[in-house]
Amino acid sequence: MNEVPQKTILLICTAGITTGLLVKNMQRAADEKDLALHIYSAPAIIAEQIIQQQTVDALLIGPQSKYEINRLKDFLHYKAVPYKLIEASDYEALDGEAVLQESLQLLGQ
Repeated sequence: MNEVPQKTILLICTAGITTGLLVKNMQRAADEKDLALHIYSAPAIIAEQIIQQQTVDALLIGPQSKYEINRLKDFLHYKAVPYKLIEASDYEALDGEAVLQESLQLLGQ
């Protein structure tokens, strides 16, 4: 395994079913690359609470929740959490590899 500390990636969305499947695909792709990542999802409504209470190294936002960017932007800047809207095509295809690559860019890897 990499000697880098584990990083945490949070995906947020409105409902969670599709995002849960995407998380599984992303975690599988990360594990295959032997990357020290913890990837999970949560409803957008509690994102601020999670970021206050836990370490989140990158935040990815489901395309249907893009309005959350305006709500969370100042808070994310204050907490220095990089964030990105997930590409709709990658989200719809549940392309864990593509979304993982987006995450790694946010993490500077």
